[in-house]
Amino acid sequence: MGKGWCAIPPTLSVVIPMFDVEPYISSCLGSLLDQQVADVEIIVVDDGSTDRSHSIAEEWARKDSRVQVLQQPRSGVSAARNAGARAARGRYLAFCDSDDIVPTTGYALLIGSLEHTGSDLASGDVRRLHSSGVEPHWGYQDVFEQNRRRTHIRSHTALVRDRMVWNKVFRRSFWNARDLVFTLPEYEDAPVMIRAHIEASSVDVVSEVVYFWRIREEGVLSITQRGEEPENIAACMRMVLDTFEVITDLAPELVPPYADDMCRGNVRRALRMLHLHSDATLRDALSPARSFVSSLPVGLLDTLPATDRHLMALLVRGELSEIRRLVEEPE
Repeated sequence: MGKGWCAIPPTLSVVIPMFDVEPYISSCLGSLLDQQVADVEIIVVDDGSTDRSHSIAEEWARKDSRVQVLQQPRSGVSAARNAGARAARGRYLAFCDSDDIVPTTGYALLIGSLEHTGSDLASGDVRRLHSSGVEPHWGYQDVFEQNRRRTHIRSHTALVRDRMVWNKVFRRSFWNARDLVFTLPEYEDAPVMIRAHIEASSVDVVSEVVYFWRIREEGVLSITQRGEEPENIAACMRMVLDTFEVITDLAPELVPPYADDMCRGNVRRALRMLHLHSDATLRDALSPARSFVSSLPVGLLDTLPATDRHLMALLVRGELSEIRRLVEEPE
């Protein structure tokens, strides 16, 4: 039997995909071992780290049998999360990124809610973490404004913005029954989380902060901190389209709130990157966004600000040079 093996499944399994996070992995693991959950297993999946991340994680595993470290050749965060989920034995399942921190009460709050309601997943509020402290995440203002037990994305449509995996706890039986897996190489959370929201029998919304999402200030920047790179823009727009396809297939009534959020958020930001790159560089990257906006029902974008409506119309027509001219003008 492997180290830490026990015939009785733990209450919670936490999966941590890890790649080159030497400055942060100890803080992450320390916060998880300090959770107010009596029985937890922590599954670190080292995705081919080239720094000291693996040796640091192994040192934690030697000190505490609740930590186990798996290793795979560099395959990406989706493969790492899927590998960890397959190894998980807990009644509940959570995912934590290896540079982030979970407050001591985070998982206890989410599990406590699920124990009370019987819902399939629980999701809680998030703060951005940096060296000066924490701050609210701008996209979640009305998502977690109050506790909502046994709700659903169809009734609380603000949950279309709750697309990250790491502020949640799932019943592992639900995760496995729905065969939830990550597939995208980057921006992988959204299609899976929206599908989970839609297919859940009910969802608990917890207003308390359950997760600290780090803004990296040393080491390799996170993907969300590299939003101006063409490859990053392309990956983000692929996510926009893939998530749209999930919603269209499973819950088309959610298209309006999703479209509004994406056109005011990810797509708008991508178009405003044209001032940094040539039309040729971003044409392919923006192709999924063009497909997405072109597929929206007529009139759906009428509530957008006039400038954004104009930008979306230009995108549909493929007039990137005109978009560039508009976004380069001082506001």
